[in-house]
Amino acid sequence: MRRVIFHIDQNCYFASVEMISHPEYRNVPMAVVGDKERRHGIILAKNQLASMAGVKTAEVIWQAQSKCPDLVLAPAHYDKYQFYSRKLREMYLEYTDKVEPFGLDECWLDLTDTIGDRDPQEVADEIRERVKSEYKLTCSVGVSFNKIFAKLGSDYKKPDATTVITEENFKQIVWPLPCSDLLFVGKSTRERLNKVNIKTIGDLAGSTGEFLNDYLGKNGYQLWLYANGLDDSEVKTADYKRTVKSVGNSTTTSDDMCSLREISSTFLTLSSSVAGRLRRAGLKGKVVQITVRDSALNVYEKQKVLFNDTDSARVIHECAVELFKESYDWHLPVRSIGVRLTDLVSSDAPEQLSLFEEVDRNEKEDRLEKTVDTIRERFGKKSLMLLGELGNKAENRREEGDSQNQDKEFDTK
Repeated sequence: MRRVIFHIDQNCYFASVEMISHPEYRNVPMAVVGDKERRHGIILAKNQLASMAGVKTAEVIWQAQSKCPDLVLAPAHYDKYQFYSRKLREMYLEYTDKVEPFGLDECWLDLTDTIGDRDPQEVADEIRERVKSEYKLTCSVGVSFNKIFAKLGSDYKKPDATTVITEENFKQIVWPLPCSDLLFVGKSTRERLNKVNIKTIGDLAGSTGEFLNDYLGKNGYQLWLYANGLDDSEVKTADYKRTVKSVGNSTTTSDDMCSLREISSTFLTLSSSVAGRLRRAGLKGKVVQITVRDSALNVYEKQKVLFNDTDSARVIHECAVELFKESYDWHLPVRSIGVRLTDLVSSDAPEQLSLFEEVDRNEKEDRLEKTVDTIRERFGKKSLMLLGELGNKAENRREEGDSQNQDKEFDTK
């Protein structure tokens, strides 16, 4: 049986949600922006008029305003975006229980077992009309026989459109498109493909899996399969829980950090948060990773494998500071830092004891940190702070979890 996969992508989502409560934004170029006071001053989303003026997502505000002097700037309201995202997913669940989110504003749906004799394009158009009539939003829908082409279809025609890509027509629609239109082809992969004269998805499909595997590794072979329509990945059910691969936190401080004391204090805040989230999830990690971004936005990463798995804020903090001291030479002030634990296992997994480990101290620390967790959960994150956290430049920051986004507390990639 042929699969029927939808990919639904809300058009200009953050900006569209803002226009629901501010109809006056509909007739002017506007953009949703990050908090300039906390140095997140970039374009997060823009409406169609701003897009026509050349405004691009992720560019800094002054660049956008130089292209569009009349640009209206609106602050982001993530609670609103999450609210509408939940409501939209509830609507999609009326059509199938296989609804897999891809960020706040995108979802895959698998209607293979539920669509019956209905025409897929008719169902996609019905969903688009319901999104408009019930929520005053618009979306684009890609309909295909796999997830990759469904995603490509939702990007193919915007705004408020349905694109159907079938086994019979995908070569005509998909192959002339640039490689970068294919999911998982980022800037560096596109540049490498261009170096060997692979510029379109058709060029990618016409190459060989063996060559691409040698040239790009296993990811290259996977892209060759995608280009040829050979994607059998399933759409997860709405209640599917992804395996957590890492837990991390990062922050951009209100001012650049210029001393090890400031770095250590900020790492302590981040490590405490990461350790608490690990304990809530019943996990420990063995690999500590840090990310450092200097004031020129250059990024540096370093990691270390611990002797034992840990969920201890002290251990994470000490390792993070050690990695920073080993890897950063203070050529420039530091704009942002992050810490992450990977190679995760269950908290009750057996572990090897060290002859030099202070077991009693570890047990006391564990009880203490769990008590701190309980107090913070009941009275708020700032109800109890470690001495080293007080007065650091991250105190008034907006804490960032993983990615981009949205409602991801843990990295599940």
